[in-house]
Amino acid sequence: MTREELQAGETYFSLMYADEKLTLPHIETLIYLGETEMDEPDRVRVHLFQYAESFHIDGNWKQMSEETRATYEEVPLVFFELDNVEPICDGDGLIQQLQSWRERSR
Repeated sequence: MTREELQAGETYFSLMYADEKLTLPHIETLIYLGETEMDEPDRVRVHLFQYAESFHIDGNWKQMSEETRATYEEVPLVFFELDNVEPICDGDGLIQQLQSWRERSR
């Protein structure tokens, strides 16, 4: 995926591997919330994603009140640097990457 292809409100997948040999895929389903600026440590713009389960149960993090956000023990967000969206893919990309993983695993 490229940053230009990402659309706010759409479902994406983060595909990472739990091992160096790329044999144990770990997939997270995420909802893209858009680009945002992180306050700390330096003001850096990032791509902001919310875990899909939280998005569908609790609603869009960006639309929650500060009071509601404060009730979370763990923030249900993931962010990626603007130029580093390599782990992010759409449904078609996920299928392609899993097919590649399957071929490597044989």
